[in-house]
Amino acid sequence: MKSRRASEDTPLFPSSKMRNYYTLQDQEWHGINTFCCGGLVILGSNPFWFLITNILAMGPFALFIAYEYRNMGPWLTGGSCLIYAVAQYGLFRAGMMDPGIIPRNTTGRVPRVPNDDYDVDGTPLTFCETCKIFRPRRAKHCKYCDNCVERFDHHCPWVGTCIGARNYKYFILFLFSITILSAYLIGVNAWLLYKAKESSKEEGNLNQIMDALKNNWCSTMMGAYTVLVFMAVANLAVYHCQLIINNQTTNEQMKETWASRRNP
Repeated sequence: MKSRRASEDTPLFPSSKMRNYYTLQDQEWHGINTFCCGGLVILGSNPFWFLITNILAMGPFALFIAYEYRNMGPWLTGGSCLIYAVAQYGLFRAGMMDPGIIPRNTTGRVPRVPNDDYDVDGTPLTFCETCKIFRPRRAKHCKYCDNCVERFDHHCPWVGTCIGARNYKYFILFLFSITILSAYLIGVNAWLLYKAKESSKEEGNLNQIMDALKNNWCSTMMGAYTVLVFMAVANLAVYHCQLIINNQTTNEQMKETWASRRNP
């Protein structure tokens, strides 16, 4: 690491209290973020894809409920809406809050670093040339949002922002809720199609199945859609379960950060 003269009055890491306050002026905010509601909503560098994810989640579900709620009954409909509400809450929170952005050092002075550029447990500190700070362990500079993020996991294009220390739990909530919702709707659609098959007036098992699929196009399409969603998100949910058990982030697992030293 290059030697740098540290300033005695510039802290090693910016105060955590600073993370709750942001200035909306371009000359003071250098990251690629979109601020709304006076800074209460912080979108990442991909707000368009965050919108697309909401449409992909909300559109098919709303169409399915509007078309099939009479056949589903109040209990199945209520269960579907409850799980969907939890998933949507997780998505909103994960995509519209501060993921753990570490404020930049705007003093023009290099912050002081103790113990010859080593953290308290002997882990080398990394200096961010862009933010002009020594990053805490597990923090990383996101090239998409142009910010250092505390306990950086990954940049999620579907959520449109970084997943870090503050919004990881909401990302997990969304991931597991959408997995459960997909499995739930697969079962509901299978049951609706089975009922339609049994009530079909066609002769022959194959003809009854085809008649049920044709006359219940919404259940057919929603069933196929939820199978694809389940296959995608279930694998991701299992992957993040393994990361949580091993106390790793996605970034650390991909870079094999703890392959040669102990994971604290």
